[in-house]
Amino acid sequence: GCDCKMSGRDIKQSRMDQVDKRRIYRVYEGWPRFAAEAWEQQVSCPPGRFDRVVYMAIGGSAAAGDIISDWMLSSGEAELSVFKGDLPRLRVENTLVIACSASGNTEETIRMAENIRKRTSKIAVISSGGRLEGFAKRNRLHYVRIPLMVAPRYTLSYVLFASLAVLREASVIKNAESEVAEPISSMKKIASRISSSVPIARNPSKQLARLLANSRPKVYGSSITKGVATRFKNSLNENAKMHASAAYAPDLFHNEVESWETELGGRFLPVVLRHGRESFYEKTNIGRLLKILAGKGVKTKQVSGLGKSSLSQLVSMAYILD
Repeated sequence: GCDCKMSGRDIKQSRMDQVDKRRIYRVYEGWPRFAAEAWEQQVSCPPGRFDRVVYMAIGGSAAAGDIISDWMLSSGEAELSVFKGDLPRLRVENTLVIACSASGNTEETIRMAENIRKRTSKIAVISSGGRLEGFAKRNRLHYVRIPLMVAPRYTLSYVLFASLAVLREASVIKNAESEVAEPISSMKKIASRISSSVPIARNPSKQLARLLANSRPKVYGSSITKGVATRFKNSLNENAKMHASAAYAPDLFHNEVESWETELGGRFLPVVLRHGRESFYEKTNIGRLLKILAGKGVKTKQVSGLGKSSLSQLVSMAYILD
């Protein structure tokens, strides 16, 4: 026998490794570094002047496009439209196309890329290899290689900032360096608060996880956080194997709110995503919704990101939730 003793921290680490056999928590703890690496890498982009972006992806890769799209719309940047399946017949003049698949083998993304290639060559491809890389090389398209973190859905940090790097090179984002500096800084600050070594009393992610463990989450967002809301709902489905739903303004105030008129069984927990740039209309109605739920004795949880900029709040919020 061994008379050595394990510290409390070592015991907790051992328990985590027994449950999380692939050590996904270590991937998450590297998200700020992956974001910085993706943003700082040299990427190439099709030449031209672009006033619109078409972003083709699905699943975890599409989450990056959703979040960037919400930010760009709220900041007065160029329009970025995300397509996740069949591609309608689009006008592609002055349009930058980004085809993104972390694995490189997503069937729907490859099909969309093949279809739009018949109409334009202004395409940037992002993947960790796979069939999408082969497609890019055969068609002499601009290609950005990213690493694959265990599974595609854990690669959000790298995919998001690699996509931003492409938009930077295409001059689609105004003041790119200043816009992206704070999100990466905020992620580093958040990492020190949500690390697996930080106890639940001081760890907002662990506190939220405890609340969600025996509930049926309803993720509520505003028009600026709808991408993060969808991402969180999908993460609960894929990672925690939980039933969860997502709704966001303005439909939230017309449709979802009506469901609270019925009996309140089922352990529903509304998780409300807050953002500093909510419109006056949405901020007012979210406050009214929270008041209605409190009056019915429904417990809610509000989650906010970190930072002054819109993108910083979105990225850090997604990090806390994931």
